[in-house]
Amino acid sequence: MVTKLSTTFFIFLLVGISVVGSSANGQSVSSSAPMADFAQNLTVGLRGDDVSALQHFLITYGYLRLLSPTGYFGPLTRVALGAWQASVGISPAVGYFGPISRREMNVFFHQARMDNIVVVSSTVATTTTTMNAATAATTTTVPTTSTPVTNNENGSPARLIVPTLNIDAGFQYTGLKPDGTMEVPSTIYVVGWYTGSVRPGEKGVSIVTGHVAQIRGGVVTKPGVFSNLYEIKVGDKLQVVNDRGETINFVVREVRSYDPTADATDVFTSTDGGAHLNLITCEGMWIPSQVSYTERLVVFADLQ
Repeated sequence: MVTKLSTTFFIFLLVGISVVGSSANGQSVSSSAPMADFAQNLTVGLRGDDVSALQHFLITYGYLRLLSPTGYFGPLTRVALGAWQASVGISPAVGYFGPISRREMNVFFHQARMDNIVVVSSTVATTTTTMNAATAATTTTVPTTSTPVTNNENGSPARLIVPTLNIDAGFQYTGLKPDGTMEVPSTIYVVGWYTGSVRPGEKGVSIVTGHVAQIRGGVVTKPGVFSNLYEIKVGDKLQVVNDRGETINFVVREVRSYDPTADATDVFTSTDGGAHLNLITCEGMWIPSQVSYTERLVVFADLQ
């Protein structure tokens, strides 16, 4: 059983995934994103530091399934680059790193340098029976346990696909920082699997979070991976591709909005012995003074 203190955990978790890149409160933390400035086009067959930097980015955000950059632009890099291009609206998404892709990625790195990434998260303690939330904290430059997707072949998630919403996103693995605070995705383009929950497809509840928008100075500048999650309907299909190459199918059972003070125990637990996938993001009105939204959106899905 999860105590009602999970309500506080729910509040602060969703504050964290509401906003990336906001400077509303004047606080910031460093991003784990690799930094680079790309001055040349890249394509299959090329080698060099720019290729390594591109691969570092694609590995970090779950598009390229390599343990480390190789410096060689091969077919795997082309496919991974095409997936990233599709996720940010670059068309055609053919895996050629030309002027449009270079500009988009250079803008991302420039914004990360200038604004960094604001992450508001909660201090949590986890046991087999309880998840207790403590104080909210805006962290500074603390090393984190967030890791890119690697091919461990243990059933961990690699991609989330929601066909009806045109979502095809890579995963970051988010856990607890050394100071005990919980992580959220460090970019608007990927989703986060909380490693304190079960792997998708296992019995229990697998928790996946994602940003609804990038907000700078109180203004939405880019849509997040879950910007259109509110459009999902009961009966829609979700797919998780794991690091074994297996596709795990889920079907949406319920879509529910929560008040930030609501008891969220049922979001993080189940007692029916089934396998569940719950997607979490924010919705409603943006409240600058609270650096958060007025409501929380949760999609409940069951293993098909």
